[in-house]
Amino acid sequence: MAATKHYESYPKGAFPTYLAYGFRPAFLLMPPYMILSILLWVLYYNGYIALPFIGDGMSWHIYEMLFGVGFLGMAAFILTGAPELFPGTVPIVGKELAALFGFWIVGRIAFWTMGVIGVYPAAIINIILFAWLTLLVIKPILKDPAKRHVSIAYTFIAVQVAQIWFFLSAAGVVKTDPLDVLKLSLGVFLILIILAIRRVNTEAVNEILEHEGYEEIFFARPPAYNLTIFMIALFSALEFFFPQNRALGWVALGTASAALAILNDFINYEETNILFKKLIFSLELVPILIAIGYGLIGYNYLTGMKLFNGDLLHMLTTGAWTLSFYVVMIVVTIVHTGRDIAKARDNFICLGTVSIIIAALLRTAVAFYPEYAQLLYFLSTLFWISPFVIYMIRYYKWLLSPRADGLPG
Repeated sequence: MAATKHYESYPKGAFPTYLAYGFRPAFLLMPPYMILSILLWVLYYNGYIALPFIGDGMSWHIYEMLFGVGFLGMAAFILTGAPELFPGTVPIVGKELAALFGFWIVGRIAFWTMGVIGVYPAAIINIILFAWLTLLVIKPILKDPAKRHVSIAYTFIAVQVAQIWFFLSAAGVVKTDPLDVLKLSLGVFLILIILAIRRVNTEAVNEILEHEGYEEIFFARPPAYNLTIFMIALFSALEFFFPQNRALGWVALGTASAALAILNDFINYEETNILFKKLIFSLELVPILIAIGYGLIGYNYLTGMKLFNGDLLHMLTTGAWTLSFYVVMIVVTIVHTGRDIAKARDNFICLGTVSIIIAALLRTAVAFYPEYAQLLYFLSTLFWISPFVIYMIRYYKWLLSPRADGLPG
């Protein structure tokens, strides 16, 4: 199994279980942080509480959902994946791992108090945080003679560039609207998600199929993923430089079509129908939600309906972004705590997936029914946080326990 390849290079010594591998502290922190952030945002946005210390509320909300939460996803993915993808890479564990995530907490405090301490302290801390993570993993990626995963390194760098640009705009050094930079950043993060789910799809689906006795290997083939990445990048760039241009509608529809093409890998598996297997179906829904999101945006541009694209974008954020995090959290938690993913496919996965889809539909519905906006916000929030409550109840005990197979990590 790929999930056990790192043990030849695993550091000697005893480490606390929660610091025994990169995904453990990331996934312990992520659900409560997401729940806290979104609950505070909804209460703040609807005028029930005041958060004067955060500065611009909209920028705070979007930045924390993208970069605050995104860092945890990036760290879990690459710190767990690098020792597998590049044999000989020593896993980051123990005190170094504690220091990294401790600094993430400092970064959150700095950004949450940016209205008091100013932009520059928050910027310096968070830029250093992302640079630290990138430096931890970029060496093995760039040293790989085949350059198989160099796209991940480039996307990490693009995330950092976007973050620096955001802080420069927030400080008034550049004239770009910070919200425009954050919207562009969403495109960069969606590209990173596509890169991640391709690798997760390959590992998870083959684990399940092997357990069930199927011999045909499942391939997450590059063309559809690469086309989707190109189209997301094209749409993001064109929307930034030519906002409200009607041609964006056609590019958005092209992006939706490219995302749907990813499903061909699942459809073309010949030995059996894998489309509706529990966990596999959740993985398939990520490109489907991306397609629906861009499809709605494209339809809005082309028909002139003048719906608020910020609401329609939530099919990508509340929907695809969240589902990708949720499914990857479950896959990594099961596999890397030494359990058989084929045996661990329980109803919690389906329940969480359905809840995220309902949350995305409710939040996107604000564009069509603005008169019910407040009700839709609250209902969407309740459904959105439910999967992460489920995750904490179901999987925290695994994150805090040694691997079930007795191996380190």
